[in-house]
Amino acid sequence: MGRRLLLCLLLVVSVKCRTIYVEDARPTEEEVSFMKRYGYLPEVAEGSTSLDFSYTPLSITEAVRRLQAFAGLTPSGVIDSDTKQLFKKKRCGVKDIITTSSRSRRYVTREAWTKKDITYRVLNGSRTLEKHRVEGQMAAALAVWAPHAGLTFTRLDSGKADIEVSFVTLDHGDGSPFDGPGQVVAHAFCPPLGDLHFDDDEVWSEYPADDEENEESTDFFAAAVHEIGHALGLAHSDVRESVMYPYYRARVQSLYEDDILGMRALYMKDQQAATSALTVQTENPMAPRFSLDPGVTDEEDVPDLCYTNFDTIQVLQGKIYVFEEEWMWVLSERKEIDPGYPKRFHDVFIGLPEHVDVVRTIYEKRNGNIVIFKDKQYWEFGPNFSLIKRGRLRDYRLPGRLRELTTVFLSNYNNKTYLIDSERFWRFNEDTWTMDKGYPKSMSAWRDLPYPVDSAIIWKGNTYFFRGPRFWRFDNAQIRAHPYYPLFTAQIWFPCQPTPDMERYTKNED
Repeated sequence: MGRRLLLCLLLVVSVKCRTIYVEDARPTEEEVSFMKRYGYLPEVAEGSTSLDFSYTPLSITEAVRRLQAFAGLTPSGVIDSDTKQLFKKKRCGVKDIITTSSRSRRYVTREAWTKKDITYRVLNGSRTLEKHRVEGQMAAALAVWAPHAGLTFTRLDSGKADIEVSFVTLDHGDGSPFDGPGQVVAHAFCPPLGDLHFDDDEVWSEYPADDEENEESTDFFAAAVHEIGHALGLAHSDVRESVMYPYYRARVQSLYEDDILGMRALYMKDQQAATSALTVQTENPMAPRFSLDPGVTDEEDVPDLCYTNFDTIQVLQGKIYVFEEEWMWVLSERKEIDPGYPKRFHDVFIGLPEHVDVVRTIYEKRNGNIVIFKDKQYWEFGPNFSLIKRGRLRDYRLPGRLRELTTVFLSNYNNKTYLIDSERFWRFNEDTWTMDKGYPKSMSAWRDLPYPVDSAIIWKGNTYFFRGPRFWRFDNAQIRAHPYYPLFTAQIWFPCQPTPDMERYTKNED
């Protein structure tokens, strides 16, 4: 229970004191330590306590929001009962938030092996799972990853292996001690280390429990598939269906689309895929299986819209523009790519500097001009896509400390321009060239939407938000996302053929 504060209302006239009970929602020291351990709060100076002045109430609230958003909860910033469960659930001991210089994709890659033939060795068994059984489970878990990265795995019975598997307890000398039964069950190290450590204080089993929330045992195969992802170079994913989601999930059978995309980015980025189809086998019916229509170009390095997390999507001059790497596509309608695309965006936006190597933020102004943002700068183009002006974010009355915007769009609901960074948004009036009062506001105001978002568009009078491979339709009157969303972007917006498993999702696209 939080502290209860007694407030006595003193009036000029004599009245009785009223007792008001206010729940103190401050996190415990253990909860702050949790957020610090997994990257939601910065480390404090040595010798400081977790709840000292180093953390302001605002920083705590923002950390809780980030934690909730990553776990797939409503990012309220308040530690409710669902959030408290996160502090107790079984999970991997690897950090969730890894600071990078660029905006993260849905899948986050770190470092890959520089070879395709990787050795592994099981050093010991656990107190509840014999070594030979661990070896069998490891072989099965590695086989889940192998085909999606063109890897082969060879087991060694002696000598030093690339990936070494061991069961240890408490402080085992790697700087990341285990905590006894429950909570952290395993952790792993990215290449070139590759070690997998499993907590031998857990009750390890070959089979998943019937009740995932209350099981006494922990399924070794499920944990191993996750930790192998780290050993191959993947970080945690905030997609619940992904095997790289940080919280333990039993009954794992195979990879999700984000996991496969991560493997491709790490190990197959310089190769043309042997097939144009991305096949995802999973027990989860929401996992799409996309196949690309015959290619529109012979360029080997053109991304495939059916299995790429594009950089941004925007509506310009009544058409849908999609940007990924140095390429752009134009669609007249959903699934209808204009002839001659994709093209390199530098061949279209004449005058855009060469150092702008990716387009993540672009929008069309009320006067028909088009603006591309990168870092603290922007470039404005006329309707014929020729450069007419360049400027800085401060021209839009944005604060000087703002580093970049993640998306900008002109709302048809109120004719205001919304400028969004990862967790905040501003509302700008292009008629008066002034910022509306009361901004910025938190992205949590857009109810039932995850954030940060990758892009936002107005299409056929509706507002859509995109993040990773999914999109949401937003109800401007209710100020929340519509039911039945999110849906998968590729199979609804691009010419990608869904499998029968996805039929029930396409029914709700409008």
